[in-house]
Amino acid sequence: MMRGAGMCSLALAALCCGCAAVAVRENPAAPEVAEALIDGISGKSVQMIEGAWKDEAFSAECVMKCDGERFTAVLLAPQMRLATLTVERPHEIRWERAPQLPESLDPEHVILDIALVVLPTDALEKALGDVFAVKETLDGKRRTVVDVERNRLHSVRQMLPDGSVYYRNVLYGYEFTVRSM
Repeated sequence: MMRGAGMCSLALAALCCGCAAVAVRENPAAPEVAEALIDGISGKSVQMIEGAWKDEAFSAECVMKCDGERFTAVLLAPQMRLATLTVERPHEIRWERAPQLPESLDPEHVILDIALVVLPTDALEKALGDVFAVKETLDGKRRTVVDVERNRLHSVRQMLPDGSVYYRNVLYGYEFTVRSM
C-alpha cells in the first residue's frame, strides 16, 4: 500500500519543461533498498507533495506504480513533467529529469526517500541493514532513522491525523508533506 512518496528531492525544482537528461545505472549502491521498493509497493497511486528546502517552497504531483518487476515514479508540476524514475529488476535505475533539475540530484537519494516514507518498518530495517537504525513508536505514527556511521539523525516520518505523511530529511535540510489523492 502506498501512503506517500519521498519525491521531495525532486520537487525542489518545481520549474518547467519536460524531461531531457537521461541516466541509466545498472548497479545501484543500495540494491536492497531498490528491491524493497519493488517488493513493497503494488498498484498505482497519486500523491500531492508540498514542502520546503532552504527558503524555497515547492509542490508537485507524484504518480507511482509498481507491477512487481518495475517501479515507476513520475513527478509532475502544472502542465509539465519534472522527472521520471524507473527501478527494474535486477537492479537497474533509469532517471529522466528536466534540464532545470540540478545534475547533483541523485536518483538513489530519491529512491531512499521514497523507501523511508512508504515502506513498513520491518521491510525498511531489512533493506537498510546496518547502515541506519530505524525506530518507530508503538502506535506506528512516528519513525526516526539514524545514520549509524555518522551517529546522527537522518530523517523523521510522522503520520498525521488527516492521513497525510510528514517527512523531514534532517541530513539534507528539507521537509515535505504527502497527501494521497
